[in-house]
Amino acid sequence: MSHPQLRELPPVGALLDHPDIAAVAGGRRRIWVTRVVQQVIADLRGELASGTSALPADREQLAALARQRICARVERVLAPAGRRVINATGVVVHTNLGRSCWPPLAVQWAGAAAAANSDLEFVLESGRRGHRGRKVEAKLALLAGSEDALIVNNNAAAVWLAVRQLTAGGPLVLSRGEIVAIGGSFRMHEILAETQCQLIEIGTTNRTGLADYEAALCPGATVLKVHRSNFTVAGFTEAVNLPDLAVLCRRHGCRLIYDAGSGALFPCAELGLPEEPLLADDVAAGADLVTCSGDKLLGGCQAGLIMGASIEIDKLRAHPMRRVLRVDKTTLAALDAVLTLYLEAVDLPRLPTLLNLVRPVAELERAAADLAKQLLPDAPSGWKFTVVPATASVGGGSFSEAEVPTRVLLWTGPRAQLEAVHRNLRTQDPALVGRITEDGLGVDLRTVAPEEYPQVAAALRQAWRCLHGEQVR
Repeated sequence: MSHPQLRELPPVGALLDHPDIAAVAGGRRRIWVTRVVQQVIADLRGELASGTSALPADREQLAALARQRICARVERVLAPAGRRVINATGVVVHTNLGRSCWPPLAVQWAGAAAAANSDLEFVLESGRRGHRGRKVEAKLALLAGSEDALIVNNNAAAVWLAVRQLTAGGPLVLSRGEIVAIGGSFRMHEILAETQCQLIEIGTTNRTGLADYEAALCPGATVLKVHRSNFTVAGFTEAVNLPDLAVLCRRHGCRLIYDAGSGALFPCAELGLPEEPLLADDVAAGADLVTCSGDKLLGGCQAGLIMGASIEIDKLRAHPMRRVLRVDKTTLAALDAVLTLYLEAVDLPRLPTLLNLVRPVAELERAAADLAKQLLPDAPSGWKFTVVPATASVGGGSFSEAEVPTRVLLWTGPRAQLEAVHRNLRTQDPALVGRITEDGLGVDLRTVAPEEYPQVAAALRQAWRCLHGEQVR
């Protein structure tokens, strides 16, 4: 039996003709606004049928609710799909929040590329068609010390294309300790399966030696080595370093691909992180192709970077799937700016990701204390703050065990209020995502830019105002 209130739902036509809806459904907009109206009516029918929400029984009230939801949904559709977030989590390269923030130069160059035509695939001197991204790839090759380079849309694509081209469906040797989960539901062996290579797993989770590789090598084989940047194996372990593996592959006439993961163009030790080889070191070690991401430790935009010998890069550039995996002009422009900042730098490149990692702890402590003093007079009754030492992380699957010292502005108070404020902060515009633990609600200053401090204060004050039954003093 149908729910009696279902008969009270207004028809689509009546809703579209109501002045409130007609005001947002003019001209060609009526086509898609009609679909929004249908969606809202379907949602209301579902709620009525399930009995999960208390909807008004009065026909006019139900119609008014439907119009209110329609207008709100239309407004959401017309708003930007993404919302700006103030990252107060202490994760510098936060995958869920968009990884590395671009430097102003990248924003400027990408905007200029988007706003006008350019010589993207056109050689101005000859008047003939050219190769997309060739000048940007030349900068990458110069920084990495490789003969040539290629840019695709992410590192998973870079690995896929490299494996597909070099193996041509033949054997691919990979240590069991390097069959990593890349992020989300993506696993290395699943991506490799799509290349149609013959995957040969060697060694064990914790121990793979040179003898394991040598025993598996056969004519036409390719070796893939994956940098285990997002986890650590400790204890009874063994792994083969890249230079030794390169020597072995050359002796057997086999190809070697190295997935460097994040990719570093600046010495990590100078960032306070554990020592890691630079991309130039990886290339010099002797791998035929080296791949990495553009938006992690490198500090740029999403891209997959492939570096290696010209003869191999030319083959990748000519591969039919390269067109499927290519990047657009704005990505090339942003990456161009990032690489240029590396080329120009005489010391630390002015990239937000790198700058966040080297901010002095004393600076963070002063900023947290100043922010707390500003906010304390407005805090709800019973709330207290402390500035506590804590550990931030690089994020983005990089340096899984690296501890970056930081300072957190930690607020304590009634648990229900802490959670309510945390929810409210996430729904503001800009949203603020912090740390909430059993100790309290924290704002990690390492990942908050100084120019965002006033917005953090405003967001907290707004969230406190919204606490039920709690007034800001």
